[in-house]
Amino acid sequence: MAGEHTDRQGESPGESPGEGAQQVTLRRRRRAGARKKAASSAHWLSQLPYVLALCGVAGSLVMYATNHFRKGSALLAAGVLFGALARLVLPESQVGMLAIRKKWLDVLTMTALAVAVAVVAWVVPGD
Repeated sequence: MAGEHTDRQGESPGESPGEGAQQVTLRRRRRAGARKKAASSAHWLSQLPYVLALCGVAGSLVMYATNHFRKGSALLAAGVLFGALARLVLPESQVGMLAIRKKWLDVLTMTALAVAVAVVAWVVPGD
């Protein structure tokens, strides 16, 4: 009987082998959950640059729908360029979903896309 207490650490004599481990796990999950709630309250602020870039894209879609190709393309290029600038200036913790790859590659890709859209908008006749 005495050896039983030394083999199962942290268990009462009437507990089954898995109950003590489950209680410890539940306590750890509760503590981690409390930390996640505190961190998630500021998490939406890190998505703000991404949301603003998406607003530029959504605005450009509205412009396209109202038959203003050049204005829509300019707004799309501005939104993507804003995303590139936010990715360049802000730290990793504040850029949210704009951070996909390495910083230099994200900025280079978004800047090239913004320039390409702006050139196409300028070259294509219309409006």
